[in-house]
Amino acid sequence: MTDAADAIRFYFSFRSPYAWLASERLEAELGDLGVPIERLPIYPTEGTFPNDPSLVPNKVAHLFQDVSRLAREQGLTLRFPSQDGVDWSLPHAAFLAAEAEGAGHAFMLEVFRKRFSEGEHLGDDAVVGAAATAAGLDADRILAAARTDALVAEAEAGFRNGIERDEIFGVPTFVYRGRLYWGQDRMRFVRSAVLRKKGET
Repeated sequence: MTDAADAIRFYFSFRSPYAWLASERLEAELGDLGVPIERLPIYPTEGTFPNDPSLVPNKVAHLFQDVSRLAREQGLTLRFPSQDGVDWSLPHAAFLAAEAEGAGHAFMLEVFRKRFSEGEHLGDDAVVGAAATAAGLDADRILAAARTDALVAEAEAGFRNGIERDEIFGVPTFVYRGRLYWGQDRMRFVRSAVLRKKGET
């Protein structure tokens, strides 16, 4: 049995195209290690993320170029979505509901694809509901759960909890045995760390 301390924590946000790129490779790169992967949804709230890249035009322009290159390299379809007016608690709380039903990973991928492959707006119940259906879930049940005070509060607290627990500062972030790995291209280092711990080369 794997000790809980050996779990890999994967912090992601549906805002982030880099977290999307990581999620598409997560199982392929880390899923065969026999180590639990704890998927933790976070999004910026007041006071938790002072360096919002969407407020820096030059950084946004670079991000578009960079993500386009990386998506092509992974063979992924990319369609950048609108950034306007998204209630970020909705998709992140809906993920928590999906995770409770054992379909968190499938739902996470469907939501990311809605946003970054189809350019859909994640503040729309119909979009989040369609992702739930594609993941094999009951859309109405997931949306209703995502509106409950308990899951809204849990989703809202995600970033703050990650800062307090693991000193995270962005996504995608992986944490394994107290070490932090930031970036969609850091999974190979996580993999190496797990194999070293298991005594494998």
